[in-house]
Amino acid sequence: MPHPEIAPLLRAGFVALASECDDPEDEVLELARHLENANMLPFVIFADARGRYLAGSSGAVNPLAFKRSLESLRP
Repeated sequence: MPHPEIAPLLRAGFVALASECDDPEDEVLELARHLENANMLPFVIFADARGRYLAGSSGAVNPLAFKRSLESLRP
């Protein structure tokens, strides 16, 4: 994540995972079912350490809104 305010937040408390949208893992599909109107890439899904859905979005996200999401979900 190249944004200077976001990269440190991700490194401090999150594990990023990229999944192939044409062949996602079963666990990713299960989490994606929580996204309403998920019809535009990218999909962003936040889950806890046990794999439980916390939040998510579909489509372009403003970097500052993404930063606020990270801050609110940060352990």
